[in-house]
Amino acid sequence: MQIGYVSTFLPQRCGIATYLDYLTNPLRKLGVDIKIIAEKEAAARAENGFEVIPCWGRKENYVEQILHHAQTVDVLHIQHEYSIYGFDDRLPTLLRTLEGKVKRVVTIHCIRPAQFSERGAVDEQYAKRIAELADAVIVHLETQRDILRRLGIPAEKINVIPHGSELIKVDQIESRKKLGLPLDAKLMLMFGFIKPHKCLHVVIEAMPTILEKVPNAILFVAGGLAPTAPPEHQAYVQRIEKQISELGIQAHVILPNKFFPNEDVPHLFGAVDVVLFPYYEEDRSASGSFHLALGAGKPIVASRIPKFEELKNVCDELLILPHNSSGLANVVVRLFTDTAFRNFVETRTKTYAEKTSWENTAKKHLDLYTKIAG
Repeated sequence: MQIGYVSTFLPQRCGIATYLDYLTNPLRKLGVDIKIIAEKEAAARAENGFEVIPCWGRKENYVEQILHHAQTVDVLHIQHEYSIYGFDDRLPTLLRTLEGKVKRVVTIHCIRPAQFSERGAVDEQYAKRIAELADAVIVHLETQRDILRRLGIPAEKINVIPHGSELIKVDQIESRKKLGLPLDAKLMLMFGFIKPHKCLHVVIEAMPTILEKVPNAILFVAGGLAPTAPPEHQAYVQRIEKQISELGIQAHVILPNKFFPNEDVPHLFGAVDVVLFPYYEEDRSASGSFHLALGAGKPIVASRIPKFEELKNVCDELLILPHNSSGLANVVVRLFTDTAFRNFVETRTKTYAEKTSWENTAKKHLDLYTKIAG
């Protein structure tokens, strides 16, 4: 059985490209023949049972380019994200053209409800449209499934398969040495590009309270502005730097404001004690960074929003209301000072990470492919 994927792929800097790399690695070990029909920024590869064909672009009428390579596969699996495919008729045309020729699977990585989208109902109606045309749909979260059910997609067509977790096993002290981090601090991590919706300012507000009980606590912000950051994001970083100075906590915040390469990522998560996700957003989508933290076995504190709904499977007490700096401080302090609570959280974190490992996620994908291919 050959599986074709339509997606971005490495070395393109894209979360979907990274996701697909993680997914296909264990599938290859399971003996699956894979063809990736990739956007042109990917690197061409041709190995035994694994091929990457960069051949289409999101600004082109890509239907014919993809069809040319898709008609010989048994299952064509499209990794959908709004920014890649837009909202026009190209992707629906591709799905309609392949009907009866190959089985069609779509992973819908993000669904925006009408009431939270600047386009109104366009986002959710487009998700409905491509879900109707697919033979099977994969989503990562129960809230995504519930929206598709409301839109009339049959329950038997929708498959909730969690985002995979990469099990990270690196030495904490060696990781701190590699990154030049203090060896004896209680380290908290925020990871990725600095953007207002990630609410770094909420953590900065919480720092004085945390330091009262945990005087050696340090916040490590492993990221910086995106290359295409708009002026309001640059102003946000300036606001954060001013906030740190006004609170007098410069010695307790490491803010290098730079991009960290992929090879550093295991050490970034391996080096720290707690990972923070105080985000505020209404998209229904899973978080790759969240699953990296899970895979490293690190306690997570996150906002009680759909993106982090999976954290309830570890410990619901780790979820805080958005913008609640005092709540965040209290949970962090308890993780650092209550050994029994921390041990409980770490055990549950590792259990859920193993349950959602990329190996298990890949097996669930293969089970679905086998089922629909007959």
